[in-house]
Amino acid sequence: MGVSNYTLSALKVFPPTSLIDGNLEFMEMMRYDTKQFRADSVIEKDDLLEIIKNKKSKVPQDIKKQFFEFLKKLDTSLFLKDSGYDVSEVNWKRIDNFCNLMRYSERSNERKIRWELYHQYVRGNQTISIKDVESNLKSFKIKNIEKLVQKILRDESKSGLNTNFDGKKITINHYVGDKIVSHYFVDALEEPSRRSRGELEESILELIDEGSYSNQEIAKTLDVDETMVSKSMHKLKEKDKIVLSSFGQRGTRYFTTNCDNCPFGTTKESCKKEALSFIINSFHDDYGIDLSIDDLDDVESNQALLKMKRIILNAKKEKTTKMEQNLGTNLDKILGRVVENSLELSVPRKTAKIPQIHVKVNSEIANLPLLYQLGLSKGAKSGVRLVDRILKHAMSSVKKEDRLRIKKHANEEVNKFLKEIGI
Repeated sequence: MGVSNYTLSALKVFPPTSLIDGNLEFMEMMRYDTKQFRADSVIEKDDLLEIIKNKKSKVPQDIKKQFFEFLKKLDTSLFLKDSGYDVSEVNWKRIDNFCNLMRYSERSNERKIRWELYHQYVRGNQTISIKDVESNLKSFKIKNIEKLVQKILRDESKSGLNTNFDGKKITINHYVGDKIVSHYFVDALEEPSRRSRGELEESILELIDEGSYSNQEIAKTLDVDETMVSKSMHKLKEKDKIVLSSFGQRGTRYFTTNCDNCPFGTTKESCKKEALSFIINSFHDDYGIDLSIDDLDDVESNQALLKMKRIILNAKKEKTTKMEQNLGTNLDKILGRVVENSLELSVPRKTAKIPQIHVKVNSEIANLPLLYQLGLSKGAKSGVRLVDRILKHAMSSVKKEDRLRIKKHANEEVNKFLKEIGI
């Protein structure tokens, strides 16, 4: 699979200098700052322009003209319909995907050169001057453009690109407008989503060796087209490298690696022994807790043990560095917002003799990361035990039947909460 026709069209409309002339900034604004408009069929241009004004302390005089020209280019690329004062028929997915491609191309000089070669070819140039390439890419200050061009032509010649290069100009020996030439030049611009079959199979195996995943989850995690994932999974099943682990909601299939035919050349027994040893030793060294194999007897698969090993290994990461502290503070802040937004407390009138606070939990809380859910679970259960202890110390002022009723109510609310988060 190569880049789509819409991507080819956009690469023709936007030259590589779009990475530095403001167009990439506009593209990212369209991707990240337009949530409030994505359900609208028609959007006023001035409303989109207002986003830019709100983000900048100073807005250049010609910013409106530049932005409106950018929207015209999106129209030419078939990403939206420009109707003068407004835009409509916005294809947000195409905009998001092309924004990703632009940002990825920005990170590599070779990808910028590929883009430039394609840009010249689709304008009818069967002969491309290296001086023109250097001139058009001057702002990027790329060294050794000639060597990178040689590399690109050499790599693509293995797939069928027919060119001559004398050090000064490239002659493309294909008929004018041959679409395959475009793909030779620019398919590599989408490499993260279009990796080779072998590389993708390896990435899938590494992922599902520490958990069960569906095709959809693999595609999302690895940022790969689901069609390619499906083909690779079919190949891995034919090789007996993966097995069906279980079914999810609506019959979704979940797969793991096949321990009886380990794709990494390890026996089932040795893999399990190594993972158990790591977990047991880590708990002894890091927490002073002596686990035994019996404590982990309920762990049903090697993949689950390997996932536990990975989590414990990550827990050893130094937490006092500036970045880790900043990460922890901000994760606590944003994950805490999910909890606060998902919980509603129903408090009875103050006249109630023994008030019973009811907890209403929204289903979104089940989407929180598993370790965070486990922390919430432990905190909720510990809270019930703490309430029980406080009530025991207050026996003189609280009747036994009231204390038991409060404890029962607290347990019911906690269990309702734990059920909603999926634990």
